[in-house]
Amino acid sequence: MLKRKINIRKVVQMLDFFAMKQGGKAMNKMKAYKLLWLADRYHLRQYGRMISDDTYYAMPFGIVPSITKDMLDDVYHLDDKEKAWMEQYIQAVDSLSYRSVSEPDMKVFSISDCRVLQLIWDKFGTLSQFELSDLSHKFPEWLRFQSVIEDKAQKNSYKVNIDDFFKNVEETNGLFEDDAELLALARDIYHSKML
Repeated sequence: MLKRKINIRKVVQMLDFFAMKQGGKAMNKMKAYKLLWLADRYHLRQYGRMISDDTYYAMPFGIVPSITKDMLDDVYHLDDKEKAWMEQYIQAVDSLSYRSVSEPDMKVFSISDCRVLQLIWDKFGTLSQFELSDLSHKFPEWLRFQSVIEDKAQKNSYKVNIDDFFKNVEETNGLFEDDAELLALARDIYHSKML
């Protein structure tokens, strides 16, 4: 079920970009979800928009782009033409991973998109899916739901409040610690586009 309008072409190319960078061109899905989230979070804070415009959820293993996950799990309805197009770039390996089958089409991205994708890969690409999961547990968009996620009697998926992406977080690379004025401007730009 469509949660919001996302750019499927950009999502597929983001997935392809990260898989192509990964040794052997195969990518663990959970790792890919975290890299997409970091790229969207960083781009939103710097430019007032996400790259994918996916809808994010807090889950036990961290933050997940829900439509991207549904696409990779083959539960998001793509028509035959969209599915055939996607399979020109990425294909399933097994239930936990996918692989790149051709170079990503970088023309779908803006200059800032490309810079951010490369930056996120350079800073976080060597981390495993579990290291990225642990990292995501330090961010306010996950911490907001920590107690209910860890309570096995509760559901395990909660829609992220996008305003939490604008909150600063201390992490090794320092990418998510910005000036309050810059963040307020980026937040205003983002919300003005949502009207």
